[in-house]
Amino acid sequence: MSDIRAIIVDDEQHCIDALQTMLVRKCPGVEVIGSAKGVKEAKELVDELHPDLVFLDVEMPHQNGFELLKQFEKIGFDVIFTTAYEQYALKAIKFNALDYLLKPFSVKELQDALDRCREKQQQRQKDTNSLSPMDVFLQNMKTLQQSHKKIALPTINGLVFMPVQNIVRCESTGNYTRIFFTDKKNLMVSRPLKEFEELLADVDFFRVHNSHLINLQQMQSYIQGEGGFALMSDGAQVEVSRRRKADFLKRAMQF
Repeated sequence: MSDIRAIIVDDEQHCIDALQTMLVRKCPGVEVIGSAKGVKEAKELVDELHPDLVFLDVEMPHQNGFELLKQFEKIGFDVIFTTAYEQYALKAIKFNALDYLLKPFSVKELQDALDRCREKQQQRQKDTNSLSPMDVFLQNMKTLQQSHKKIALPTINGLVFMPVQNIVRCESTGNYTRIFFTDKKNLMVSRPLKEFEELLADVDFFRVHNSHLINLQQMQSYIQGEGGFALMSDGAQVEVSRRRKADFLKRAMQF
């Protein structure tokens, strides 16, 4: 008996066929109950069949995969994104620890993603009050698309929604990141600095050091030195590494 009922959403039939074949031959416990080649058809299929899992193509004509998710008030299924492109959307997918498969993917990559899906299902059964990573993801997709940008920051108590412009800088503390805000407050978030760097690279943030990511809009001046220091609006002097100095100055001169 299958423990995961899945549908496949992809605009290319050969991709649907290839994935379905891999699932049938190499992934016991997964039943493909339907497939769709567009957002409208996929929405109707989800509403009718209530799958446990949706394999969702990111890039599709007319409407991309994210447009499907926006149509649900509450997402009651897991999602494994599939895409052939290393584009901006993957930043938000990675940041929120969601699963994705980069085409062409191997059987092992598919099996690993399904194992993680099962682990998430078991965790939800234990903690019925846990927040959905998908909700955080959809909020952070807006960070990449809207002019008034907010980022959803996952903490042990839930989510903190903060305007990106209110972030002065981010500092690495191992696998965690401490975020400093314009009101002098700070927040520890359980994401490494690299993931903030990827998510915020297109909204005027620059990694000046292995341990420091700064909001260029919140930089007041630059102090010359071997690498130098960026003087931030909260009074912090953030070290600029020597190897990042040239790229940093080039980027800073654009402001």
